[in-house]
Amino acid sequence: MSKHNEQWSPPTWVLSLGAGLAPFAVTLVAPAIPAMAIDLNADSNIAQLVLTTLLLSIAVGQLVAGPLSDRFGRKSLFLGGAIAYCVAGFGAVLSNTIEGIIFFRVIQGFGAAAAVAMSRSIVVDFYGRDRAAGVMSTIIAMMAIIPIFGTSLGGVLTDLVGWHGSFFMLAITGLVLAIFVGTQIQETHQPEHVFTFKDALMGYRELLGTDRFLASALTTAFQTAVFFAMMGFIAYSFERMSISPKEFGVWMATTSVGYVIGNLANKRLLNRYRIEIITFVGAIASLICLLLMEIWHNAAPNSPMGLAIPMLLVGLSNGVIIANSIITASSVIPRLRGSATGLVGAMQMGAGGISGTVAIWLGADQDTNVGILTLLVISFCSLMSAWWSSRLQQSQ
Repeated sequence: MSKHNEQWSPPTWVLSLGAGLAPFAVTLVAPAIPAMAIDLNADSNIAQLVLTTLLLSIAVGQLVAGPLSDRFGRKSLFLGGAIAYCVAGFGAVLSNTIEGIIFFRVIQGFGAAAAVAMSRSIVVDFYGRDRAAGVMSTIIAMMAIIPIFGTSLGGVLTDLVGWHGSFFMLAITGLVLAIFVGTQIQETHQPEHVFTFKDALMGYRELLGTDRFLASALTTAFQTAVFFAMMGFIAYSFERMSISPKEFGVWMATTSVGYVIGNLANKRLLNRYRIEIITFVGAIASLICLLLMEIWHNAAPNSPMGLAIPMLLVGLSNGVIIANSIITASSVIPRLRGSATGLVGAMQMGAGGISGTVAIWLGADQDTNVGILTLLVISFCSLMSAWWSSRLQQSQ
């Protein structure tokens, strides 16, 4: 089934960088959105499309990348995605209009989609379900360093050289990944038959008709939407506190710090508890943390700590939810691992893109309470799907 050398194993740092392309493209640019809107004379709704179109193209791209990898293998899709990400970054640097940037963000999203889907598929191919959740937690913990670096670096670059600097850094990241995918990654999937477009559609239909896949995929999607909806409006909240982009990057990094801690804790928890139970408890914790954010912000509306500490706790909760729900969904039907990875990733990024847009449309860029209430609704949906997944596992 696999063509890799028996003594080879996937370099976790390369897979982490591939999995990190999507959040890096969001976190690095997020601190620059207000400055970009001013420089290009775009209102906040249009500027938000710089994030939203990226997330939606990542969603659509994974729907394509998953089945293609089931037919052609993982490495070629991984390499192509890194190259597209790099080229789009340079294209955005050279753009002088918001429309041009949005166009290249779509291309960048397709590149990130291939890299994210392939890094996950390689993990499931190589390790199987039982070990994959723990390995995925390690990869996500390493990957989460990228957004920590991204939020801080994005703010510094915006202060020093303007919003162009963020896109240049994304281009360099894609170039580095392309070099190491080409030299360090081996093929982990040898198709056993010709995988047609009709097979892809039938595979997606089968997955969506499987309750265990749907419950875990929805948990992933809703919990990811919490993060991206928060990213969509939180910069405006800090700006109203007279926080500079550089300072915002530091405060926002607390979410990623929590995410790293949560994933490291998840590896230990998996040795003692079932995946579905850990995910369900994590969803409860996420909702409680957002309630804390609402209470704290209303008590001290000008305190950055009132947002940052709950953000750290939400990140920690995400760390014990997302890796588990991704692996559970991707492993339900072994012959459709690539398609399952692509579909759960598409649902994840699609939910993230839509939630960010909805939060801004509702007025979260003008009122932080609107944003937090939006997060509470999404988090409750995540809790319900995690509860459903747990019940399905108990009924087996």
